[in-house]
Amino acid sequence: MPETPEISTTASADARGDEIRAIADAALSADGVSPFNEDTMLSLDARRIAAIDDSGQLVAVALTRDLGDGTVEGELVVHPAHRRAGLGGRLYDAVSSAEAPPVLWAHGNLPGASALAESRGLEAVRTLLKLGRPITDADAGATPLPDGLTIAPFTDADADDFLALNAIVFRSHPEQGALDAAGLDARRSTDWFDADDFLLLRDEDGALLGYNWLKREVDEVEIYVVGIAPEAAGRGLGRALMQAGLQRMHATGASETSLYVEGDNTAALALYRSLGYEQLSIDVQYRHRRS
Repeated sequence: MPETPEISTTASADARGDEIRAIADAALSADGVSPFNEDTMLSLDARRIAAIDDSGQLVAVALTRDLGDGTVEGELVVHPAHRRAGLGGRLYDAVSSAEAPPVLWAHGNLPGASALAESRGLEAVRTLLKLGRPITDADAGATPLPDGLTIAPFTDADADDFLALNAIVFRSHPEQGALDAAGLDARRSTDWFDADDFLLLRDEDGALLGYNWLKREVDEVEIYVVGIAPEAAGRGLGRALMQAGLQRMHATGASETSLYVEGDNTAALALYRSLGYEQLSIDVQYRHRRS
């Protein structure tokens, strides 16, 4: 590789999707964690790309997007065979500007990511924890519900209700709260989607009070997103939905379960830990230190 490889930038990463997936797979194999989150991989057309190539092969890439409030959010990765050559720093510099230095996600907060953050004067401003635990026979029991409440699988007719409630529940969450009909359709078209793994809780009048969406991957099932309507909080419905999800996992033969939760969400952490979940990994979001 040349000592100072050129960096190319384009407005959409979609045309290089196969190459991005290949470098992400190489990083996942080496690091045990993917460098890009699912939303990024499902919407490459909305990501700007900064790329470094060597002999026609993508060896380092940064994907960014403008969140619309003056904030640029990004993720970057260097191919495991091309690390420790300063490529990560060059990519960060290429996508950064004095007016809008990007906030960067470091999935797994690997040593290389934290070293890059330190070298560029970045500080950790947000953490996302991955928790997990085994599925056991204790999860097979039926979920008790208050009278008049029911849990049933998602149908096409539930889409609008779900999106409306999800926007309320996650109104302060920059990723999940932005989910729209196109995003929902993209997830429903994935190989992992199963409507029977998408549990909705309604009252006797049909009002949607909560949901627990499961994402199945081989033997592990992720609690993809769980939410409770604000007016239904404090009634133990979050625990009931979690237990219903665990029961579903047990019934379908899953052996492990995982979920992601904000590091400062003390109420959710208390619930998940009371159900036996333990920390598996951490993602950290870095931002330029404010003077």
